[in-house]
Amino acid sequence: MKTLNWKHTDWNSRNFIFSIGNEIIGKLTFYSSWNYNAVYIDKETKLKFSQKSFWDRNVVITKDGKKIGEIDFRLFGNQTLMLATGERFMLSTNVWGRNVNWKNQKGETIIKYQQATMSSMGKGVVKLVDSLTNETEKLLISSGLFVRQLILKRVSVAAAIGIPIIVASNR
Repeated sequence: MKTLNWKHTDWNSRNFIFSIGNEIIGKLTFYSSWNYNAVYIDKETKLKFSQKSFWDRNVVITKDGKKIGEIDFRLFGNQTLMLATGERFMLSTNVWGRNVNWKNQKGETIIKYQQATMSSMGKGVVKLVDSLTNETEKLLISSGLFVRQLILKRVSVAAAIGIPIIVASNR
């Protein structure tokens, strides 16, 4: 099993790095706090993540301008990554996005994202099986953290909208 580290490098959680030891092997950057678009870059790869529209929550992943996959995004439950090759991966997560796992079509966990404690919310560990191709590995580690951040953003927005409504309705 291979182990990577991830952490955000800024206070607003828009920039993330993946590393092995002290070596940075890739970066995931969200373009803005106001949308859900991002890019993953390493020495050989540039993947773009783009939400289809405000109403369509699915996220398209492109490489060199070509669609390589799409994440079928559901607010609660499992997200599915369907690759252009026909491969399918399921991302299971809890409501808060802390426990995140990629599973293959057989239901086997192939990648786990771990976060030690609430005080270390900006960093964690990714554990993955050794049998993944280099391209699939990069796609899954970056898209898993991407979806995790989307869940956290969407829960925050829902809370920011929902709490005042609930408070106002109790007056």
